[in-house]
Amino acid sequence: MMFANALRDVRVQVPAAVRRGEKAILRCLYDLEGDNLYSVKWYKGRREFYSYTPKETPAMKVFQFSGVKVERSSSNESQLVLDTVNAATTGKYSCEVSADAPSFHTLISAADLEVVVVPGKEPVITGIKSRYHVGDIMRGNCSSAHSRPAANITWTINGYETNPSYVRQHKPIKDLRDLETVISGIHFVVTPQHFVRGKLKIRCTAHIHDVYWKSTEKSIEEDRQVARPNEVNLINSFSDDYFDLEDEDDNENGDVRDRSAHITHIKGDMSSLNANGSTAAHFATCLRLWPHLTTLPFLWYALQEILQLLRQLFGQQQITNAKIDNGLNRKVNKHSKHNIHYQQQRQQVEQHISRTTAKATAANSQATLSYLLKWLQTKQKHSQANNNKKEN
Repeated sequence: MMFANALRDVRVQVPAAVRRGEKAILRCLYDLEGDNLYSVKWYKGRREFYSYTPKETPAMKVFQFSGVKVERSSSNESQLVLDTVNAATTGKYSCEVSADAPSFHTLISAADLEVVVVPGKEPVITGIKSRYHVGDIMRGNCSSAHSRPAANITWTINGYETNPSYVRQHKPIKDLRDLETVISGIHFVVTPQHFVRGKLKIRCTAHIHDVYWKSTEKSIEEDRQVARPNEVNLINSFSDDYFDLEDEDDNENGDVRDRSAHITHIKGDMSSLNANGSTAAHFATCLRLWPHLTTLPFLWYALQEILQLLRQLFGQQQITNAKIDNGLNRKVNKHSKHNIHYQQQRQQVEQHISRTTAKATAANSQATLSYLLKWLQTKQKHSQANNNKKEN
């Protein structure tokens, strides 16, 4: 049997979250389409705790239920007010609407409600200094304590959303009161683009649904004081930990392990240059930027540092070669008239110079020059002794 007028469009409006101790207003909306209302019933889970039947006296009935305290004066056939909500109030709430005879059509709609315990204080930023150089590693934490559920923490830099690769979320910690503390870490390399008029603003925001939203901001100044070259320790100026920016899943894929192996190789190759202060400063800057060379914002800055480094290295190598050549010319010319094997010795010397200078570095070039001169003197003494024997 079909009815022209029938109940339809039953829906509920239940707040997703309510602060502990406050009131919760639940609404049940429906369209009778000309039918008469028989009853409206509310359930928490499968248990009925409220009913409204207009034709009965009293029309309103409330059943005792833990965590559910109905405010009678504000409740009716379309609205239900829960007073002083607590943790036990959390759950699924359903509204069941029934039409009167002859249809007795019944529809139900449901939604979840969560009672929130908000943190007593604003989020706290720790571990971040007030001044940073370009190329430094900024590492810090933001914590939001004693809430239920744990707050969601987000970071912004100068008002812009932070790159997700900079952030690491840690598992919430529960206390004896079943409240949770959450910590979020941030870790990135400071670049010139991060500073706006010499300042960088980093903000941490903690929020729970739409009932709690608090932020803490820290202002950081750019430290433009240049470190002295002789104070730079090239080998100890960076750490493998700088490259640990990925989650544990990346370790399984080998990403972090590959980068660590590569930077270890760089350490070994550059260890002999550690004593040279003029190039150490550029090497330190390049190594700090190494993990980010494929990121466009860093590319131009890094290339400038590398080019400056190469200019210094090649300049020092040319000076070293010039000194070696001058020394050889002075020593060899003394015996040019009596040395019948001059051309052969000259060729041997040049070959030896080529092999030796290929191994020389900016740090040990003086030692290499001394070694070459001593070797040349030994060869020339043997040559002079052979000439004297022939003349005799």
